[in-house]
Amino acid sequence: MTSEPPTVASSDTTELFAAEDLLIASATDIGRVRSVNQDSYGQFDDAVRGYRLLFVADGMGGHRGGEVASQLAVKSVAEVFESSAAQPDDLLRSAFEAANLEIFETASQDPELAGMGTTGVGLILTGESRTWIAHVGDSRAYRLRGGSLIQLTADHSVVGELVQRGQLTPEQARVHPQSNEILRALGTQAGVEVELTDVDIEPGDVFLLCSDGLSGMLPDSRIADALSGKEPEQVAASLVELANEAGGMDNITVQIAVIPSAPEVSTPGGMPSVIRWTLALALFASALYCASRVF
Repeated sequence: MTSEPPTVASSDTTELFAAEDLLIASATDIGRVRSVNQDSYGQFDDAVRGYRLLFVADGMGGHRGGEVASQLAVKSVAEVFESSAAQPDDLLRSAFEAANLEIFETASQDPELAGMGTTGVGLILTGESRTWIAHVGDSRAYRLRGGSLIQLTADHSVVGELVQRGQLTPEQARVHPQSNEILRALGTQAGVEVELTDVDIEPGDVFLLCSDGLSGMLPDSRIADALSGKEPEQVAASLVELANEAGGMDNITVQIAVIPSAPEVSTPGGMPSVIRWTLALALFASALYCASRVF
């Protein structure tokens, strides 16, 4: 496991999957300490272009403000996604900027909501071998590939900056007293800097979006174990349960997306090539044995 940034994908893309073949599951829970669940999430489909968008928001700002902010973020992101014909990176940026403005203007008109904001992380899946993640704050995106878990986003937080500078390890950051102090959020200012990350996709990849109610409770090793070898619905439920068992100090939200595995390559005869080669080698070995017996 590692929290190193992903390798930036090349500009070349290939079609890997159809949107309807993705396996997606989501779960959210209030946790064991909070009285209100201020997390929100959404999953949106564009049947015309074959796009899927996953989005997680972790609200902040008083008893009601955080809940309102995260819900507004989901609503705004959905509206842009459903109406924009932009390319994936521009679409994500526009969606986050629209969410930021909607939250900021709503807060400015209601004293009870003043100062509210939310984190946000979004993943757009287009069926191609490269795509984009957008995030603001410390909600995260991960990718599991071949048993190795990589954190695809860098937290916009006090401890996140210290990790980037090498002054804290990810595990030290997770239990640091300033772990909840974020440096960037949607809705707290009129403008926002959205971080976009270009990532590559391979068959069998598993993507995870989550609020810090998960990542703040569990080390990457536990997350990786939970993501391996199960159906997405089981994974989502298991991650929430594990976070609660670890203390459940915050609201917990997870979204899982599993990229379909590559189909077995078959020869014209209909038999998978690996089996045909295995049989051929076995026959060849048998022939050599028989020849040695004769001579």
